[in-house]
Amino acid sequence: MELIFLGTSAGVPTRTRNVTAILLNLQHPTQAGLWLFDCGEGTQHQMLNTAFNPGKLDRIFISHLHGDHLFGLPGLLCSRSMAGNAQPLTIYGPKGIREFTETALRLSGSWTDYPLEIVEITAGEILDDACAK
Repeated sequence: MELIFLGTSAGVPTRTRNVTAILLNLQHPTQAGLWLFDCGEGTQHQMLNTAFNPGKLDRIFISHLHGDHLFGLPGLLCSRSMAGNAQPLTIYGPKGIREFTETALRLSGSWTDYPLEIVEITAGEILDDACAK
């Protein structure tokens, strides 16, 4: 298991720190396991400084709907399509994440060419996944 901090700044990026984004590589031998926690503006650019391909992400978790935690999401979703070879992706987030994502894609004339599932969750829900054990 490997944890990569892509951004640790608060609401405003600094010259040396991007806004919130953490990448979790579960390094599971038989299942996908590249998860992103929050996706602040510039997250896809920060991923270019790692060995990880955004097309290999299989889960994105958005903690709450503040811009510093999700403004990078529409761009990342579109870039995955443009780069090709993107695998299915599931986004988990609070109520409103579906509306935000669908509206951002629609108003920008963007789309995804991979299966995208958006799951709205409530506080206290637990994801039980054999990949994470």
